Amino acid sequence: MSFLKRTRDLVIETLVAVVLVTAFVAYLFMAPKGSRPNWDWVAFAVNTMVVFGFLISWFRHAWKTAQYWVVLGMLLLCHSAACVFALLPVGHLPLIFYVVMNSAELALFSRILWNSRATATNIQACSVRRCP
Repeated sequence: MSFLKRTRDLVIETLVAVVLVTAFVAYLFMAPKGSRPNWDWVAFAVNTMVVFGFLISWFRHAWKTAQYWVVLGMLLLCHSAACVFALLPVGHLPLIFYVVMNSAELALFSRILWNSRATATNIQACSVRRCP
């Protein structure tokens, strides 16, 4: 990786960290005294950031294709819907649930993204060669 790309990535990562810390500090000052955050939703948000952060970093080569972002968005929608429907009736999920689900989701979602990329590559190569 070139120096400029690494510097750009470091700046982006630093900006994300500053935004997250600023949002947390703002929440602490704006939340009513004595209130507590709903830790189930905090765990869900962190779980989502971990899963999709890994997927985005693993598929860096596909960032320029619209199909990648569409498939990733659909996976995010499915992930959110499944977790919301799991959290609402149960109320609380133990943290070990997220550890197991992260592994399963990363395996499944990376396979889906890889297959969608391979399919797009095959379609593009076929259209260039005028396959039957």
